[in-house]
Amino acid sequence: MDPSEPPMTMDQTSPQRAKGSGRALAIGLLVVGLVVGLGIGYLIAPTPQAPPAPENVIEISGSSVHLAVLSGPGLAFSIGGLKNPTISVERGANVTVHLSNIDNLPHSFVVVAQGPPYGADPPAAAFPGAETPMAMDGTMAGESATASFTASTAGTYYYVCHVPGHAAGGMYGTFVVRA
Repeated sequence: MDPSEPPMTMDQTSPQRAKGSGRALAIGLLVVGLVVGLGIGYLIAPTPQAPPAPENVIEISGSSVHLAVLSGPGLAFSIGGLKNPTISVERGANVTVHLSNIDNLPHSFVVVAQGPPYGADPPAAAFPGAETPMAMDGTMAGESATASFTASTAGTYYYVCHVPGHAAGGMYGTFVVRA
């Protein structure tokens, strides 16, 4: 500082000094804001939840299973309000399928071992009794049919409509027998 100049007062501090202290203040406030924000975020963050149950899956426990199945409208099954859901039962379960045809086309219900894609004629039933009567002809519109079988072997199977061309058109779902 030149002795011929008058001394500086507090209001006349150098721009460099003011800039440096402003930067330090800004950094300090930023650090405090981050620490407080992260602390609050940690306190209000939701706790981890179990993953949601898979959609379009019906898992049934017990040795006696009764499935109410609607066939139609169109080339689809409706079970529990779900379209062509995956059905999962325990090995050894006695399964009874109550098929109601609400469509104007004939339909049937058969559990098969072969997965899609399907040709015009799907494969035979995977378990004795795992098909509604006259499965190739189907149950007529407005009528009902029943199939009863024991899910004796664990694995992944499929339920299909055996009326020619229906399974190939998408009228099928997955049927799992748990070990």
